[in-house]
Amino acid sequence: MQYKGRFVARTLLFTAGHNWHYLEKAFQSDADVIVIDLEDAVPSARKSEARESITKILDSDLPDKRPVFVRINPMETGDTLKDLDVAADVRLFGFVYPKAYNAKDIEVFDAQLTLKEKNLGIENGHFKIIVLLETPESVLNALEIAKASERVVGLLFGSEDFLAEIEGGHGVGGRSILTPRHMVAMAARAAGIVPIDTPYVNIGDYEGLKQHIDQAKELGFEGMLVMSPKEIELVKTSYTPTIEEVERADEILKLYEEVNNADRGISVKKGLFISPPTVSRARKVLARMDKIKSFEAYIKNE
Repeated sequence: MQYKGRFVARTLLFTAGHNWHYLEKAFQSDADVIVIDLEDAVPSARKSEARESITKILDSDLPDKRPVFVRINPMETGDTLKDLDVAADVRLFGFVYPKAYNAKDIEVFDAQLTLKEKNLGIENGHFKIIVLLETPESVLNALEIAKASERVVGLLFGSEDFLAEIEGGHGVGGRSILTPRHMVAMAARAAGIVPIDTPYVNIGDYEGLKQHIDQAKELGFEGMLVMSPKEIELVKTSYTPTIEEVERADEILKLYEEVNNADRGISVKKGLFISPPTVSRARKVLARMDKIKSFEAYIKNE
């Protein structure tokens, strides 16, 4: 049964669809979301093998109740329908759509999914979409892409293809991708879906990874693509509100009642600035924590 709660994606782990060893490692990990890759991680000669492996994976003991996505090949490759014809399965949560350029790309893909659901006898809207934004055009069109289909549950920024397209490179402190990251996060928030950050490419540099996450959280991201299962614990912890953050949010809401009862809109109490924006932020922290608890309880059959 597909998870019906609010989408949680602190950690997305991509794994090559043709490599059974990596697939096993991915499903043995603690990632929130598993993405089976049919695109960049799979050599051209092994695309068919990767497609066929999806049913084998879903039939195995590897999957649990976590959302499983498949990253298909983009329209421009001519492989999209081949991927869908073989990979579409009611046990999938959805698909990661790469190289989206504009809303039309997602509208066309939505129609293809609708037809596939009808042919398979699956309820309309079953398959969700995470859109991978990795070109200058897609970043500039991020909001219209985010709103192009009700299936879209998240926007994922891909920095490597983006930098290749703009003929740029990684700058000190992430400065070269700061603007597109912020634009993707803003578009996702404006559309009411989950903003998912690009992976940190310096594998093994956990101090750099922590700094990358800290910056992403300042920009409004709610999770990220991880390059290795070894990163999952740090990333998941970083994107989960701390006990102190939850307690602070609770305290702000309690103090807000006092401020409200005193007919004051803004106040400083117990060293906390109490105002409509800080109250809104506190409510969102508590809502995110509730969302995470609900998701984890579902995964653990609680």
